[in-house]
Amino acid sequence: MASSSPLATSPLSERWLLGRKADLFIGCGLAYLLSIPVLVGLSLTTGVQAFPGAIVVLVALFINAPHYGATILRVYDDREDRRKYKFFAVHATLGLVALLIASSRNIWIGSLLVTAYVTWSPWHFSGQNYGLMMMFLRRRGLEIDATTKRLIYTSFVLSAVLAIMAIHAGNEALIFAPATLHVANVPTLLQLSLPSDIALPIRSLTFLVYLGCLGAAAARLWPQTDARDLLPAFLLVINQALWFTVPAILASWGALTATSLIFAAVWVNAAHSAQYLWVTAYYARRSDERTSVKSFLLRSFVAGTAVTSLPSLVLAPHLIGNIPWDAGLAAMLFSAVNLHHFVLDGAIWKLRDGRVARVLLRDPGRDFDEANLPPPSRLRWPRRLIWALATCSLLIPVLIIIQTNLIRFATNAEQADRAVQILRWMGRETTGVHVNLGDRFAAAGNRPEAVRHYRRSIELFPTGQAWAALGFQHRAQLDWEAALGAFEAAIKLSPNLVGAEFRRAEALLAIGAAASVSRAEAIASLERVLEMEPGHAGAAMLLARVQSENGEIDHAILTLETSLAVVAPSNRNAIRAQLGALRRAPPL
Repeated sequence: MASSSPLATSPLSERWLLGRKADLFIGCGLAYLLSIPVLVGLSLTTGVQAFPGAIVVLVALFINAPHYGATILRVYDDREDRRKYKFFAVHATLGLVALLIASSRNIWIGSLLVTAYVTWSPWHFSGQNYGLMMMFLRRRGLEIDATTKRLIYTSFVLSAVLAIMAIHAGNEALIFAPATLHVANVPTLLQLSLPSDIALPIRSLTFLVYLGCLGAAAARLWPQTDARDLLPAFLLVINQALWFTVPAILASWGALTATSLIFAAVWVNAAHSAQYLWVTAYYARRSDERTSVKSFLLRSFVAGTAVTSLPSLVLAPHLIGNIPWDAGLAAMLFSAVNLHHFVLDGAIWKLRDGRVARVLLRDPGRDFDEANLPPPSRLRWPRRLIWALATCSLLIPVLIIIQTNLIRFATNAEQADRAVQILRWMGRETTGVHVNLGDRFAAAGNRPEAVRHYRRSIELFPTGQAWAALGFQHRAQLDWEAALGAFEAAIKLSPNLVGAEFRRAEALLAIGAAASVSRAEAIASLERVLEMEPGHAGAAMLLARVQSENGEIDHAILTLETSLAVVAPSNRNAIRAQLGALRRAPPL
């Protein structure tokens, strides 16, 4: 919601939108506040600090997606609104579609898209909280002078600025977006990091000014009314602080741990999306009494599912895209949908807009004259087709869930291939699906199928995990040349992949025994392994063996003695045995 104008209003007969309970629990975020002790208790008793994937999926499907759909209905469902917001509904939308298509083939454009969404998010959320706060104050007949309004507005802006600074300082807890593979060459957030000696004073000053603005605004509002009238505004200020200000400050102190469930982006997004559905449902019902809250929410669910599901069908790698779902397509599509929502939302929700003000501020209540309502539009074939297509999109998440579970429990290659093919049609074929299938076939001894799935994963999008897994299969067949190439490809993509670095050393030594390849590279690989993981017993023992074979008995003994202090107890006997053999060995 955008900011309000100094539109004078008289005291209203109706102070609430959908009723006191719905307004307080959903619109003002009381439900979110009441969840805090539950989440704190859960985190402290179980140690859980992140929401399960199933919860994230359910929130995205039944809360986040409908809140996008509510905006789609608000702009596109009515001919007058389509004409009124033509620039945003047509031109800005086409621009975002073009940007999304370009991002599906260019990582830098994709990164810009993700960065724009992540940076804009706190500003968008804060704008909605500010708009709702002003709405509640003015529905209670309070005259908000320019200075008070400016103080309130500045506090919300500074809260958003604190969150944006925390995000660009590397705090991922404040980012709500689909997970992307942690490998090179994927769309990612382009952080605008400030040096800590500059960022800390800026954050501290911003926080102090934020507190000052809130205190000054409260001092100006308090004498005008009683606490009951200020309750909705107070709850919205508390929610704003808990969504952004508090986690941003905790993140700067490195203390965002035990309470991470409270400030988890998925939970904040759920509260924001429910809040948005609440106010848009009220607006839809009051704008046209033929519309019920239930029907509006159902249509929002259908429209939201369509806008979040259908694009992946054409942007998949086997069609016009180039990046699979888990390597960035999900994050880019999510970012584009949110940016579209932000653009439209900024245009349509302005309390200075006459129509919006009449509904949200003055509230005509029962004064509607049904005879003056516009006649229902005929469902001509384009409209019918659009809604039919949107309704069909409801099958997409259902099919994805079913096929994902079929893959998980598939007992043979044919079953897995059929399920993967359907996911490919849905635009949801991922590198991870093929790596998991490869691992399962490898464990069952079906090496050809394992290799096929690892290669398919690499074909979709090369990752260190898939290359390393393929290297293990070549190693099992004693194809050391192929294994070495796979492990080196894995290390190039994921330099910190300890297992691939260790197996690279093994392959170098195996090849060197027959082709007189220098052992220097193998030793360097083993030393890197021990730098990354000092307790890696295999690397320590192999390095000591190579050193002893090179006549460096003292170095070999030192390697094993250093390792003995940090390896797991189960590996100490093997190291002691090798160490004893070295100490008994005659000098060369």
